Amino acid sequence: MEEQELIEAKRARNFIWTAAEKYEFEPMFLAFSPDGTADMYLNLIIGLAYKWYDQEKIDVFFNQLGGKNQELYEGLLWIGLENALYQKEEKKRTALLDLRKEYARESLRRYRKYKEYSRIDQIRNGHCREILGQSSGLKEEDEQILHAFSFSEDMSTDQILEQTRENLWKYFAYRPTEKKKGNYFLQKVSGVFQSFGKVSATYVRARNYDDQNTFFDGKSGIMERGRHYIFQLSLQRNPEETKRYVEACFGKSIYSQEYQEKIEQKLCVGNHKNCHLLFTKGNSRAREDDLKESETEKNRNKIYTGENELSKIKGKREKKEIREFQAETARQYEKNKKHYEQNYSIYQNAIRRLTEKLKICLEEQEERFPEKAAHGKLNPQEVWKAVYLDDPRVFERKEEVEIPGFSVDILIDASSSRKQMQEQIAAQAYILSKSLKQCKIPVQIYSYCSIRGYTILHIFPNCKEEREDELFRYVAAGNNRDGLALRAAGHLMENGEKRKRILLVLTDASPQDDQDSGEGAFYKNKEYTDLLAIQDTAKEVQNLKQKGIQVIGIFMGSARSGEVAGKIFGQNLIKIRNISDFSQAVGRVLQEIVFS
Repeated sequence: MEEQELIEAKRARNFIWTAAEKYEFEPMFLAFSPDGTADMYLNLIIGLAYKWYDQEKIDVFFNQLGGKNQELYEGLLWIGLENALYQKEEKKRTALLDLRKEYARESLRRYRKYKEYSRIDQIRNGHCREILGQSSGLKEEDEQILHAFSFSEDMSTDQILEQTRENLWKYFAYRPTEKKKGNYFLQKVSGVFQSFGKVSATYVRARNYDDQNTFFDGKSGIMERGRHYIFQLSLQRNPEETKRYVEACFGKSIYSQEYQEKIEQKLCVGNHKNCHLLFTKGNSRAREDDLKESETEKNRNKIYTGENELSKIKGKREKKEIREFQAETARQYEKNKKHYEQNYSIYQNAIRRLTEKLKICLEEQEERFPEKAAHGKLNPQEVWKAVYLDDPRVFERKEEVEIPGFSVDILIDASSSRKQMQEQIAAQAYILSKSLKQCKIPVQIYSYCSIRGYTILHIFPNCKEEREDELFRYVAAGNNRDGLALRAAGHLMENGEKRKRILLVLTDASPQDDQDSGEGAFYKNKEYTDLLAIQDTAKEVQNLKQKGIQVIGIFMGSARSGEVAGKIFGQNLIKIRNISDFSQAVGRVLQEIVFS
């Protein structure tokens, strides 16, 4: 799949999830405009169907529709659903009116270009004319059909389905029949409002989006279809339940509640207002030496696992999702380790080569630099200054320069777009951690993703011998709110001991999250995606630079996203073609920094 399709598929999901006000499902079909961009209005309608109607009953009904006129029957039902759903939401969501009219105008504009169109196209565009306050322009029978499917907001799921059955029998002598096999709710909406034919103004693609990455061949590492757990939950729900859910999946916070709130008051502002942060060591264990000084003595002695928080979760469905995610995370850990073991000699050679290169660079810098002083070894060329300028600093004293004089933090994108390369990313992170440790370069590695309004930073240990396999716990899930992740990284780096601090960011330059930017109104262009998210990320890069942190982007993605990466990181950008180039790229960056 092309990178741009992935981006638009994510946007479509975000529209659906936002409208549905729930995120524990994976829509298998999404609405797009003919140019391939996610259609906001149609995706919102799909999401509202999840919000207001009984999903299981509609599952069954869509599964019963078939025959040569299947597209017609489904299209008519969706016209009726759109009509009812709009009525339900128009008073609360005033922006929906403008979106609906814009959709109708655009549909009719494209419709006029074609001379051939099916019956559902004609009826659908008659519906669009009525949305704009015009006559439908339909023949008498088709106008009767359209009005028969003009369902109202007060109709229940059962009433809508029963009325649909009556209409199909009355106008087409057709009765929906149960099939042994078929697709489920929203899997069969290929003719929701527009067909795949010539007059298509918008359409729903009949394909699954498994977040594949174009730079990796094979299926190793991708979560099996249907195993897209935990992805998002409306923050309109109980915030405490949301926090417990996220911590059960990813691990307890390393901070006390009081200190955590102080961090969010400082960082979760502006575009990230109403968002939350989770700094965690993961679910495997949290030892005393990993906990911050702000932790209470009670918390210092705890060992956290997902089960601790799971016991507090109320909903059965959520408990099931958490257990499934925990199981998938455990499987991915084993996959990451197995991949490394199967390629052990290759990766060991990579560690050795990178370590040797860095040591050579550092050794060349390990020299004593002369400094002017009032005592020490006399410098004959400076004696005249003592005579004529009364300057006693005519001696040299050599002072040892700190080597290395910098620390390295590595921030790794762990959103679902990285599913295809989880094993490779874990291995590359391991190579870097081992090599930098052997060169005595201070290093901290953390991954980030955004789920249910939380941006999670998984902080990996500094490759201590007894915990060196912790980097294999890297797992990809959810979205990526890059701007907030960079703020969080700045927080972790602010007390660095070295004079020079370097932040390396592995990114695809596609920041987006389902949680709106700031307090953006529902259905407005406040989604954390596209230009808004890019500008926010670029701004955070500049803010870190002003704090004395050198930020370098390591980009892997499409040519289009490469242009975006350039806008975010400017000259401090390195492009790689394959994830296996990650550690080598970091090595090149550090070599340049050593000699700068």
